[in-house]
Amino acid sequence: MPQNHLKKEIEMDKNKICEAMYALPEGLVVKRRKSLLSAILLIALGVTFIVLNKFYADSMSHNLQSALVFSGGVLLVLGVIVGSIRLFGSGGDPYYKGDNTRLCYNELYFDRLSRDEVLSVIREGAVKRLFDLPHIDVPAIVVVVYRTIDCRFAVMQAYEYVDLEYRPLTNLEVVNR
Repeated sequence: MPQNHLKKEIEMDKNKICEAMYALPEGLVVKRRKSLLSAILLIALGVTFIVLNKFYADSMSHNLQSALVFSGGVLLVLGVIVGSIRLFGSGGDPYYKGDNTRLCYNELYFDRLSRDEVLSVIREGAVKRLFDLPHIDVPAIVVVVYRTIDCRFAVMQAYEYVDLEYRPLTNLEVVNR
């Protein structure tokens, strides 16, 4: 089975997990837009290049002037595109309201032989121990984890690759300490 098809299936489940997180009681997880800082920096750098060209046009060669205007224009357009996507796009990152932090996303791959141990660790809610288990490169068992950096809050679900598709092994498990 092609690897990109596997990624599409996991991506679909990732979206389902995000929707389930946003529906948690008390609004524990909310969707926030990404920062506009990079877009603002790109626009500012583009404008700076164009302004530099204007002020120092007499002391620069035509090639340098062209390079500054072209680079400034590209950075300006890129900044506007990135800013528009961040403002008007449907994308966003899940944030945990308890600590007001962005949740980290991990996909952990395990061997089929470690299935029982992985399920036991998930049932216990031992997120840090899950990361300590031996991982492999080819996904037979996949655990999708959204977590805070300190692992005090985590949402995870395990999947098993069977008959050319991923099937859930667990329900969505929420750890909130």
